[in-house]
Amino acid sequence: MSEQVTAPFRPAPVGGVLDTGAGRTSAQAEQARAAGWSAGWAAGARAAAEAARAQREALLAEHAAAEEARAAQVAGAVAVLRRAAEAAAARTAPVLQDAAATLDEGAVLLAQAVLGAELADGADRARAALARALSLPLDAGVHTVRLHPSDLAAVTAAGAAVPAGVQLVADGSLRPGDAVSELADGFLDARISTAVERAARALAAVDTLPGDLA
Repeated sequence: MSEQVTAPFRPAPVGGVLDTGAGRTSAQAEQARAAGWSAGWAAGARAAAEAARAQREALLAEHAAAEEARAAQVAGAVAVLRRAAEAAAARTAPVLQDAAATLDEGAVLLAQAVLGAELADGADRARAALARALSLPLDAGVHTVRLHPSDLAAVTAAGAAVPAGVQLVADGSLRPGDAVSELADGFLDARISTAVERAARALAAVDTLPGDLA
């Protein structure tokens, strides 16, 4: 008689099949593949971002270097132009100053010549001298006007009007056309030569003002 073997009884899930572990192994493998893919994608993204950042920094550095070099070139060109302008000014300034001085001297000489021609007539010259001497306000207190003797004779002959209290006196030290007014506390120098000297000093003062040649 043969021997009977009894197998252990394992109940199956209701409505399903027996789980032998094969399904869990397949799911775990799928999860592992997904995790590996995600990790690889993340690593690749990080590498790409790092490469892009490095490239951007390199481009910025290259641009900054180019700008610095361009600025240095511009600064060098400006410096060259400035030195050239300063050298040109240094060369031309003395010439311009000499020319201005010559023009001023010529203007003074011309003024003297014009005045001499206009004052050649004795009567006109005398009247002009008296008018300059009496150009002060009445309250200035002019009491005496000194004239060249020929001018005094001319204004006397012409009957020139003289303010009350003013005395006309001949002064041989004066040139024709000159006059000097005497006041209670001073005098007015109305000589032609003095007026020309004042004009010359005024021109010289203008020529020495800073910035005229800029």
